[in-house]
Amino acid sequence: MARKRLSRKDKAQKKLEQKKKRTQRLRSFIDLIMLRKHSDIYINVAVFVLILFGTFMIVSTNVGQTTTNSTVVLTTLIKQIAFLFAAYFCMWIVNHVFSFRWFSKAEMMFILFMSVFMMMPFAFSASGGSQAWIRLPGGITIQPSEFTKPLLIVLIACAVYKAKRNPKLQEKWSKLFRFPIYALVLDIIFLILQRDLGTMSIVAMIFFVCILIPDYPSIQRIQKNLKRLFTVSVLGVVVLFGITDIGTDIIAQTPFSHVATRIENAKNPYNDIYGEGYQPANSLYGIASSNIIGKGIGASARKYGYLTQADNDYILAVTIEETGVFGLGLIVLLYGVIIYRLFYYAFKTNETVYKIVLVGNVTYLFMHFFLNVGGVAALIPFTGVPLLFISSGGSSLMAICTAIGLSQQCISQIRVKEMNA
Repeated sequence: MARKRLSRKDKAQKKLEQKKKRTQRLRSFIDLIMLRKHSDIYINVAVFVLILFGTFMIVSTNVGQTTTNSTVVLTTLIKQIAFLFAAYFCMWIVNHVFSFRWFSKAEMMFILFMSVFMMMPFAFSASGGSQAWIRLPGGITIQPSEFTKPLLIVLIACAVYKAKRNPKLQEKWSKLFRFPIYALVLDIIFLILQRDLGTMSIVAMIFFVCILIPDYPSIQRIQKNLKRLFTVSVLGVVVLFGITDIGTDIIAQTPFSHVATRIENAKNPYNDIYGEGYQPANSLYGIASSNIIGKGIGASARKYGYLTQADNDYILAVTIEETGVFGLGLIVLLYGVIIYRLFYYAFKTNETVYKIVLVGNVTYLFMHFFLNVGGVAALIPFTGVPLLFISSGGSSLMAICTAIGLSQQCISQIRVKEMNA
């Protein structure tokens, strides 16, 4: 009897040890796939809910295409899930692997790669007046310009990282920001050729904001000049395109005539509702018919052919039509959480490199939100800029998740230093 009891105890002990090993392996796997410890939980939750809500709305808007393609919802869902895995992989890699030390040794290689990547869309047809996409079999498209936004932020932060270790670089601004300027000039040239002014405005604003953050004496003059240039540019745009039609008339005679049309549509969306004003007019019809509380999930009428880009550029119009101010309020709240937390850590740290990454990504997020929401509501000319985390598109999702992954790496390091202080 004693032997049997001992045997049972041994078996129970062995089972317990096996259970502990399985639990330990599971925990190790979870730790492996999760972002770094001390990442900001509020940002993680906000990003997760935005992506989940965006995926739901993308599937909902594609129901409008089932009249011509019965498998479109399933295909869209599979494609979106693949994009989600790819986006999380980008976020995880940057969060765990990226280092300013090794990146600073390969800046020129990344700029050359970006240049080649930006050339590729010229081999494919244009869409919506812009030639910005690489078209692959199966209806998959890649927009290289999306990845230039986080790359420019990293290049500027890396310039300050190197200057901190080599004070001689701080003596002249052109030497300090040599690589970011190369990237900016090349990017603007390619974006002009691609006729993608929306992305160009975001890239320019990211560069402008990030350059203002370092406080080296050698760059104070250029910072003042950039502020003056920004002020003059804003006033010029308002006068030439808002108060008068001088700028619109000039652009109408150039290869950017589609921009002139969008400016006219913003001023009067109902001017040509059966022609060029068809999309903005139907966007406003959808928003106006939401009756504050919305028509209900899946009940949008505008997604049935009225908005040809219902799951992408105009997804906010369908979202408001179906969910009313509650859907819009959720998006604004979650964007607000992310932006607030990024600003919170940017003001908390004394490390300029981290400030540039965090504030640069705030600018990245805000500009997308401002241009998309303003364009969908016809408050400003439509630019074709997607609503990050919500609009369909693997390129924009992977790019912004890369930026979030880098931000979380900076945040985790800020918090670790704070605990060790």
